[in-house]
Amino acid sequence: MKQFLIILKHELAGYFKNKVFLITTLVLVLGAAGFLTAPRIIETIKTKQTSETAQEDKKQILIKTTYQDKEQLNSFLSQRFPQQYVKITNDSVDQIKSTIKDKHADSAFIIEQDLKSFTYLTNVATIYDANIQIMNKALKDFYTTAYLKSHGLNPNQIAEVQNQEITQKLEFVSQDGSKNYWYAYVMVFVLYMVVIIFGQKVTMSVVTEKTSRAMEVLITSASPIALMFGKISASCIAGLVQIIAIFGSAQAAYLLNKSYFEGNAIVEAIFNFPTSLVGFLLIFFLLGYLIYSFLYGAMGSTVSKVEDISSAIMLVQLVFVLGFVVSMFSMSSGEVNTPLMQVLSIFPFTSPMVMFTRIAMSEVPAVEVIVSILALIVTTGIIGVIAAKIYRVGVLMYGTRPTMRGIIKAIREN
Repeated sequence: MKQFLIILKHELAGYFKNKVFLITTLVLVLGAAGFLTAPRIIETIKTKQTSETAQEDKKQILIKTTYQDKEQLNSFLSQRFPQQYVKITNDSVDQIKSTIKDKHADSAFIIEQDLKSFTYLTNVATIYDANIQIMNKALKDFYTTAYLKSHGLNPNQIAEVQNQEITQKLEFVSQDGSKNYWYAYVMVFVLYMVVIIFGQKVTMSVVTEKTSRAMEVLITSASPIALMFGKISASCIAGLVQIIAIFGSAQAAYLLNKSYFEGNAIVEAIFNFPTSLVGFLLIFFLLGYLIYSFLYGAMGSTVSKVEDISSAIMLVQLVFVLGFVVSMFSMSSGEVNTPLMQVLSIFPFTSPMVMFTRIAMSEVPAVEVIVSILALIVTTGIIGVIAAKIYRVGVLMYGTRPTMRGIIKAIREN
């Protein structure tokens, strides 16, 4: 245990003193927080620019009408055109046209007395002019308000009629697969990236130490098993610290800017992770990381040259990528309970991603979940023991990469 702790401390120091690791983590933390703070910053800038240039940018809209209560109509329309000046005018239509041509006004509305029709005067013809739609809706609302008021309704009753809210409730008779898609997607993607990045770091560390002959010195002060488990544990802790830092900053930024993401189903889904999935997330994430880290460490110990790493870990990566691709494809199609998914959710080398996807997006029989977890635990333990034996003999093998038969023979002899 003492040797393991010494190796763990040494490897962790290597991660946390590594400038690339620290800079990458800092960039990702700031990037996540910045992305979720961007809507607030953009709105603040827009508000500031609007307030500074409001008097200059506001365009004048002239209103000519024979409606009796012109002041009430002007006040109502001013609320509907907040970025423009609304002004009642008694000028003739020809005078109004001249005013617009001379660019002393942006546009004008000639509204009939009954409020049921209007003529829009503008200097520029565009395919879509929002002013027309705004005025159309405004006159409908104003006309409705005046009509209800003339029939004895008070302002509160009118507001109740016009602003009646319709509540809706969505209830799923089974698992909410569409919503949980994003939970599964994030978990699968993060596990994929962590295993690929930190698994290869373990392999690279072993090979580098073998190449520089530093491994021969390390072996004299610590057992090979302590070395392997120390490296894997350190990479696991470093990966978790990086993930916690990134998602922690993102969660904090989301809570501070939550109001800016109302109605954004993707963001709300990611940051409102259901507690029922937390346990499964931890189990499949940690076991999935460990089983592949053991394999990466074992395969790395059999290599003496950096250029041989790709060929050594190729089979491991193919199996891992298979689980990733199948999970992503199934999530996209919504078919997460196909025969292939059921088989791969039990197979230990693909179950960390596949079974979690099924649990998140559908209802999986408890028996299948238990079998999957037990198979993963047992296999991780077996792979750990085998990897330790391979690592023990592999780290001292130099020259030509040994065959599997040679590794097995060396294990028996030792």
